[in-house]
Amino acid sequence: MTEVICFLDQHEGSLMVLITAVYVLATILICWANIKSAKAAQEQLTEARRQYVEENRPRITYEVIFENRMWYGMRFTNHGRRVATHVQIKFDLDFLNSLSKDSAIDRLNTLQQQEFVLGIGQSYSYFFGAEEFRNNPNKRPIIGEIIYQDEQSTYQDFFNIDWNVYATFYSVNTPTDDLLNEVKKVVKELNHVAQALTLQQSTKAKKDTEK
Repeated sequence: MTEVICFLDQHEGSLMVLITAVYVLATILICWANIKSAKAAQEQLTEARRQYVEENRPRITYEVIFENRMWYGMRFTNHGRRVATHVQIKFDLDFLNSLSKDSAIDRLNTLQQQEFVLGIGQSYSYFFGAEEFRNNPNKRPIIGEIIYQDEQSTYQDFFNIDWNVYATFYSVNTPTDDLLNEVKKVVKELNHVAQALTLQQSTKAKKDTEK
């Protein structure tokens, strides 16, 4: 025990340096661990904020539509969680020039110069034409972009619809169409009955007059 005490007395300075070095190293390691933990927490916070913004933003999608078994067009719908403002729809010049009707070109040019608002779940539809559009051999792919905003950012989405690879449109009757057809048949029969009653009354009136 005496030898240990003597050794410590003789090497007191060296031991203090060693203890200080260990303390400094431990402090550095603790600081490094804290910095790494803070950086990971900041990255998680940044990612959580990015996901929140991505999930809570306007999101306009597009689709080709065939309405009333006659009209071809596009529908733009806001499927996001915020109102889309300053919505602009731009069409490629080659597509515009391939349209067969000047009126359709003029309407699309007017649309490109306008801005509008799409609320959550709201849609905006535009029609290019009917049979003349479908049968136009020179029509080009529908290429363009959608530009819109919310309170935080401006968004830009592109669309490219090639008619040569697009799924075929099939026209079928909906239950509403079937109901309307049945109503038309009933109305037609009622008209026949009304005409028969009118004719019968006219004949009876004529006979009564002759008497």
